[in-house]
Amino acid sequence: MNLKPRFLLLTALLVVVSATAAWYASRQLAEGIVAQWAVRYAEKQVLYDKSRLLQPIVREIALARQLFNSPEIRNWARNSDDPELTRLAIAEMESYRMNFADRSYFIALLESGRYYHNNTNDEFAGKQYRYTLSPDKVADRWFYDIVRQRRDMHINVNPDINLGVTKLWIDLLLRDGDTILGVAGTGLDLTRLIHAVVEQTQPGMTSLFVDHNGAIQAHRDQRMIDYASISKTAADRKTLDLVFDRASDRAAVRAAMRELASGTNSVISRFVEINGKRHLAGVAYLPEIDWYEISLLDLDVLLPISSFSGILLVYGLTLLAALLLFNLALGRQVLRPLMRLDQAMQEVEQGRVSETLSAADSPGEISRLIEHFHRMALAQRQARLDLESKVEERTEALNRLAKTDPLTELLNRRGMSERIEAEISRGRRKQSHIGLLWLDIDLFKEINDQHGHAMGDEALKAVAMTLRSLLRPYDSVSRWGGDEFLVLTPAGDARDVNALGERIRAAIADTCGLPDTSGAPLRLTVSVGGYFADQGEDMESMLQRADRALYDAKDAGRNCYRAYIVDPPPVS
Repeated sequence: MNLKPRFLLLTALLVVVSATAAWYASRQLAEGIVAQWAVRYAEKQVLYDKSRLLQPIVREIALARQLFNSPEIRNWARNSDDPELTRLAIAEMESYRMNFADRSYFIALLESGRYYHNNTNDEFAGKQYRYTLSPDKVADRWFYDIVRQRRDMHINVNPDINLGVTKLWIDLLLRDGDTILGVAGTGLDLTRLIHAVVEQTQPGMTSLFVDHNGAIQAHRDQRMIDYASISKTAADRKTLDLVFDRASDRAAVRAAMRELASGTNSVISRFVEINGKRHLAGVAYLPEIDWYEISLLDLDVLLPISSFSGILLVYGLTLLAALLLFNLALGRQVLRPLMRLDQAMQEVEQGRVSETLSAADSPGEISRLIEHFHRMALAQRQARLDLESKVEERTEALNRLAKTDPLTELLNRRGMSERIEAEISRGRRKQSHIGLLWLDIDLFKEINDQHGHAMGDEALKAVAMTLRSLLRPYDSVSRWGGDEFLVLTPAGDARDVNALGERIRAAIADTCGLPDTSGAPLRLTVSVGGYFADQGEDMESMLQRADRALYDAKDAGRNCYRAYIVDPPPVS
């Protein structure tokens, strides 16, 4: 056999071996791309589903907390035998009922065992007291289990046989200090919630929600849901262990849950096996309700390896062309340009775009390949920069939303708490002082009851606008909660704090008003409590003393300012 055929056979053998190796490397690269894409996709999907689920639930939790924190409910819970307090408490419950999404509520008192409830149809109007709970009844065990566990909030899933729906129950402990007075809450139609969040996913994706024990609380297959988890033992619960094939996957997901609960990450992804198929599990923690979301992505459905067959076909054709041209210009036209391309790819992998790679140095297909690669590298770099910029913008926007009250556009409790802690730290470094002013709109409940909640919202915005106009750039103001506002101000002494508090009170009384529904002027006044803090004092102590001063202002007849006065030492 002549040298040329032998050389061609040898070349063909080398090309076949190279093609086989290249196919394997391309497949590995394709799987790596799929894995990276799937991790990012899972993280985005988990955060999206988390926001969709939390929005209705967090609203109901906030309303339920406002209900049992109201003075009427707390006073009645301490003395439930008082008829007048009972009447006021039931009126308060009913005023909140229409604000709940399910138009229902319940309150159960620990000392008397009395259970109060009204539903969507106002079926129990005038007879909200339904029955008395007993620890000896199996049906009432949920109440005593909640009290026994002493957790401030429970999210529990249970079917409502009478209504033919599955309910997600929000149970909140009613406390007086360390003393538990009872349990209050409301329900949501879990069927609609599952349809809106869990079922609205594309093929190849499954979302489920579990509680802190791993018990399944929401799943598109409702047979998987662990109803009444509160009153079950660990052995009786339907947990996420039913989902995964391997014990190592179950342990990995539970470890991810523990890591998320510590607050170090927002989303954790793990590759798992389900029904013999490889999936990517994205896990996120929902601290507001103490649940976890798990999104399962079937990679064979969402992005199968066969999607890369076109790339492999192009690669095969390129190898065939290389075989035909191998004897003519292997070194000059192929190997050297490919080496430069390989170097450029390494630079792109390291986050840089090659400045030395030029298509003009190489003829034919290699030149076009280099041009395509150069454009791809530039596009990939720009896409990465754009994505990083968008993520930064979205993160900044979320941080602003988390610290801002949406109604008044002032700081919320979280934002103000961080501001106070920062000022405390600064004061310790620079030996400076701060003052707190705690404001409460006088007779705000009567405004809501007589003129409607819309008027109450306008009153809150009017007070917020007045506060912004009075305060200096270095002062901070927040809507602390309900109709309460908190002002943080640097102060040289208590006279500065007292002067600002009186100026705010007078300005609101003189200028802050709204027209009521009949057009008559509705004047607003506030009670203000002030406290000039000592250096080294913690935030909790400051808030308690400012709150005490506020109560002194209310006791003095409202529309007045009172400063915190240290109690004199007892006479020995």
